Amino acid sequence: MADTSKRNMSIKVKLTAQIGSMIILACFIVAAVSLTVFDKRQILSTEKQLVHSADGAALIMEDWLVTLNGYASISALNADVVRAMKNSDASALETEIAGYTDSLDYDFMAFVDKNGKVIAGGADGFSVGQDLSGVRTVRKALSGAAASGFDKDMAGLTAFGASYAYPVKDGDEVLGATLFVYDLTSDDFIHFMQTSYDVECTIFCEDVRVASSLENVVGTKLTNLAIVDQVYKHGETYRGENTIKNIDYYSIYSPLKNDDGQIAGMLFIAKSLADIEAIKYETLNVVVPVGICLAFVLMIIGFLFVKRLMWRISNVTKQLEEMATGEADLTKRVTLRKRDEIGDLVINFNKFCDKLHQIIGETKKSKDELSLSGESMTASTHDTASSIVQITSNIDSIADQIKTQDHSVQQTAGAVEEISSNIESLNRMIENQSSGVTQASAAVEEMIGNINSVNHSVEKMASSFDELEENADTGFKKQGDVNERILQIEQQSQMLMEANLAISSIAEQTNLLAMNAAIEAAHAGEAGKGFAVVADEIRKLSETSSAQSKTIGTQLSHIKDSIGEVVSASNESSRSFAVVSEKIRETDQLVMQIRAAMEEQNQGSIQITEALKTMNDSTQEVRGASEEMSNGSKVILDEIKLLQESTFTMKNSMDEMSAGARKINETGTALTGINQQVQGAIDKIGSQIDLFRV
Repeated sequence: MADTSKRNMSIKVKLTAQIGSMIILACFIVAAVSLTVFDKRQILSTEKQLVHSADGAALIMEDWLVTLNGYASISALNADVVRAMKNSDASALETEIAGYTDSLDYDFMAFVDKNGKVIAGGADGFSVGQDLSGVRTVRKALSGAAASGFDKDMAGLTAFGASYAYPVKDGDEVLGATLFVYDLTSDDFIHFMQTSYDVECTIFCEDVRVASSLENVVGTKLTNLAIVDQVYKHGETYRGENTIKNIDYYSIYSPLKNDDGQIAGMLFIAKSLADIEAIKYETLNVVVPVGICLAFVLMIIGFLFVKRLMWRISNVTKQLEEMATGEADLTKRVTLRKRDEIGDLVINFNKFCDKLHQIIGETKKSKDELSLSGESMTASTHDTASSIVQITSNIDSIADQIKTQDHSVQQTAGAVEEISSNIESLNRMIENQSSGVTQASAAVEEMIGNINSVNHSVEKMASSFDELEENADTGFKKQGDVNERILQIEQQSQMLMEANLAISSIAEQTNLLAMNAAIEAAHAGEAGKGFAVVADEIRKLSETSSAQSKTIGTQLSHIKDSIGEVVSASNESSRSFAVVSEKIRETDQLVMQIRAAMEEQNQGSIQITEALKTMNDSTQEVRGASEEMSNGSKVILDEIKLLQESTFTMKNSMDEMSAGARKINETGTALTGINQQVQGAIDKIGSQIDLFRV
C-alpha cells in the first residue's frame, strides 16, 4: 500500500513552473536569435559601407592622377616651355610655374632636364639642382614615355605622393620632363574621407603608415603579415577584422598600383567594432524590457489556465474518494460535467467500473466451481503418484538391458575396425605395385619416343649431309669461276696501269707546251696577255692531271696487290672446299651406322612395353578386388558405428527417462502439497470476493 502521509509538489505548481520556464526560455532564444541576426546584418552593412568608401577613395585617387596627367601634358606640350627647356632658360620656366600656381590645384611641380636635375621648381617646390632621376615617374618620362603612380622620398618634400611625369620633346629628342605631385601625407585626403564617408582612413607607403585619421600611428609599421602577403604579394584586397592599438576594427586594405602594375602602397578604410557594439547594446536596452514584460503577462495567463484545469480535476478526485470510502460498492459512478479530455477520463473510468462489476460477478460464480475442481484434483494426485512409482521401476530394468547390449556392440566394432585396417594395408601395397608398373611403362614409352626422335633426327642429318655434299661441290665449282674472274681483273688492272702511264706522259708534254706558250706570250708583250692566261690555265690543268695520274697509279698498285692476295686466298679456299667435301662423306657413313643401331633399340623397347602392359592389366584386376573388399569393410564399419550411435542414444534416452521419472515422482509428491495450498488459496479468494457488492 502506498504511503500517503507525505505529499509531493502539486501538479498546479509543476505546470505553472514549466509554463513559466518555457516562456522565459522562448523569450531568451528569440532575443538571442534576433541579436545574432542583427549583428550579422550590421557587419554586412558595415562591410558594404567600407567597400563603398574604398571604391570612392580609389575614384578620388584615379581622378587626382587624371588631373595631374592633364597638368603635366599641357605644360610639356607648351611651346614656351619647350623653347625654354631647349635654351635652358630657368627664369622663363619659373614664370610658367608661377602662372600654374595661380590657376592649377596641385602641391608640387618641377621642370627637370634630361639628366633628372631640377631646372625650376617654384617658390615652395623643389630646389633648383635637386636630383630627381631616382624618382620612378621621372626616370620613365626621361625615357620618352609618360608615367603615373605613387612615389616615396621625393627630395624631402613629401614621404609619399601621387605623381605624374610627362616628357618634354623637341621632335624626337627628349629635352627633359615636367612633374606634378599631390602630397598624400597631408590631412586633406584623410579629412575628406572622415567627413564624407564617416570612416577611419590610413595611407601606407609600402608597410609604413604615412598619414592616418587614427591617433599616434603615423610612422608605425603594419605587423599583420597575412595582410601584407595578400596585398603586396598577391595584389588582392583584404577584408576582415584587425586590431590596431588594442582597438578592434573591421577594415579593408586596398593596393595602390602604379601604371606598370607594381604595388607602391596601401589604402586603409575601417570602422570601429565598438560603434557596432554600441548599436547592439542600444537594441538590447529596448528588447530586454519588452521581453520581460511579455514573459510576465504570458505567465499570468498560464497560471489562470492551470488553475481552471486543476479545479475540474479536483471535482473528479472528490467523486473517486466517495467511491473508495464505501464498502467496495461497484454500483457507484462519477458524474460527467463537461465533454473534453477530462470528460473522456470520467467516461472511461465509468466503463472500467462496469467491466469490473461484471468480472467480479463472474468470479464469484467461478469460485464455487473452483472448489469442486480442487477436491477432484486431490484425488487424481494420489492415483498419479502410485502410477509414477510403477513406471520408474520398469525404466530402471530396461536401462540395465541396454547397458549389456552396449558392451557387446563395442566388442564387435573393435573386431571390424581391425579387419578394415588389414584390408587398407593390402590396398596400399597394391597401389604401390600399380604405381611402380605405371612408372616403368611410362619410362619405356618415353624411351621409345626418344628413340623415334633420335631416328627422325638421324634421318634429317642424313638428308642434310646429302644437301651439304651437293652444296660443297657447287661451292667448289663456283670458287673455280671466281678464280678465273679474278685473273681477268688482274689482266684488266695491268691495262689500266699502262693507260695511266700514257696519261702521265701526256700531262708532262702538256706542261712543257704550257711553259713554251707562256714564254711566247711574254715575248708578245701586251698582245700576249690573254694567251698567257690560257697558257697558265693549261699548265695548272697539266699539273693537276699529273698529280691525279700519280694518285691513280698508286691506287692501281694497291689494287694489284689486293688482287694478288685475293688469288692466293681463293686457291686456299678451293683446297678447303675439297677437304670439307671429303669429311662430309665420312660423316654420312657414320650417321647411317647410328640409324641402323637405333632401329634395333626401338624393336627391343616395343617388346618391353608389351610385357609391362600385361603386368599392368593383372595389377588392375587385383586392385579392383582389393577396393571391393575395402568398400565392403567400410559399409560394415559404418553400420557398426550407426549401431553404436543408436545404442548410445538409447542409453542416454533411458538415463533421461529415468531421471525424468524420478523428477515426476518428486513432482507428484510436491503436487500433493501444492494441491493443499491451492485449496487454501481458493478458500481465501472466496472470502475476499464475497466482500464486493454487485
